[in-house]
Amino acid sequence: MVSVLHPSAIPPMIEQGYDQTAAAIAPPRPDGPAPIADEHPEPLVDLAGEVTALIDADGLLIASATRDGRAIVLASTGACAASERGAALLALLERGDLGPSARQAATWVRLGAASPGADVLLAGVTTPDIAIDILALYESSDAAIRARGREQVTRLLPLLRSALALWAERTRAQARARGLAEAFNHADVGVLLVNARGQLMLANAVAEALMARQDGLRRSGTLLSGSRLPDTLRLQTAIDHVVGGGGTARGRGTAPVIALSRAERRPLLVAIVATDQPPAGAEDCAAILYVFDPTQELRRLIEPVCKLYGLSPVETRLTCLLSDALSLSDAAAAMHVREQTARSYLKQIFLKTNTNRQAELVWLMLQSAVRVAPTCRTSFV
Repeated sequence: MVSVLHPSAIPPMIEQGYDQTAAAIAPPRPDGPAPIADEHPEPLVDLAGEVTALIDADGLLIASATRDGRAIVLASTGACAASERGAALLALLERGDLGPSARQAATWVRLGAASPGADVLLAGVTTPDIAIDILALYESSDAAIRARGREQVTRLLPLLRSALALWAERTRAQARARGLAEAFNHADVGVLLVNARGQLMLANAVAEALMARQDGLRRSGTLLSGSRLPDTLRLQTAIDHVVGGGGTARGRGTAPVIALSRAERRPLLVAIVATDQPPAGAEDCAAILYVFDPTQELRRLIEPVCKLYGLSPVETRLTCLLSDALSLSDAAAAMHVREQTARSYLKQIFLKTNTNRQAELVWLMLQSAVRVAPTCRTSFV
């Protein structure tokens, strides 16, 4: 749900080009909740363009390295944007003979026999998590231009290192945000964040789907409501109590649970939990709402567990029917078999799962279920 530019997630751009790589980063889905953050590579591209003009270089390339030692492009301008030049510069970084000392100050490096007369001014920044190289390409043999370029790079290095360190920290923070957003959206219960004003900040995919049905839980602007006025009043009162409770309502390990009536289904259950730390400002998250749908389909949870215990397809179907609260006779009728045949299947199921009663079997199935978002199917391997 979150679009993030991170070195470990960027494929080699020497083959695909910078635009293709940026486009490959998954954008927020239009049907999902609002994104937590929106990362765009333009700041780094703008920085590279400004520096290229300032140092009068023919091109500039900002690169980093993956875990396996391959160099990847983060931004490129001018002649460095050409695939041939880009390949030569990346090969230069991957040679292995450029130690940390070569990156501490602006150092001239010969590009190679494939590009006679072209030299590269190399500098870099190293953080605990990432090393970023800056390569300025000079194809001109004018000694004065190169001297001025080195002088400018040396003068800019402290600023560039600070800017790139901030960029690295930003991408690292957004990578964490992307991971949190993925975890948020892969929960099998609805999750909503409410700020100190009692307003909805964010909802995961399950919560969005529940609200889209307009049955039980709804969004009224930035406020949450039920299908009936009494439910709305109880929901808002409970949220206000949790959000406005301050220190007295936090840390008790209790949460009010509200039942929100629906037209033809069992009510939704909403548990409202205060954040551990009081919000520092009105826009900070103050409460988390967990929405449970007691009518959710159990088959998608039970079927993978049946595979875990080695049940056959027909035994899996019987187990799923029993988990849906059907009696053995009703399950046999649904399967179009005799009740005695279904009982024989059940004996085999008991043997494979080391259970003795239907209630114990259903309990085991639910206890063994791996709960993830409805859109994600689990499979034991």
